[in-house]
Amino acid sequence: MSEKATRSRISLTLTKVYIEALDHLVDMGIYMEHQAAIRAALRSFFQFHGIEPFNDKEAELEPEDTDQ
Repeated sequence: MSEKATRSRISLTLTKVYIEALDHLVDMGIYMEHQAAIRAALRSFFQFHGIEPFNDKEAELEPEDTDQ
């Protein structure tokens, strides 16, 4: 199964403060795009709550997220 087939798209509505914070992270060069920052935040959230397989950070890094 290809990587694209294993992904699903979701829609998320955010307030202005969240969008501006994401813009700031991208503008600073910390993340390449909003979705990379959101995926990193979700990984941290799941690790914090002990949800597998996110306990091993290196095992879950996606190729486009390694530019951080």
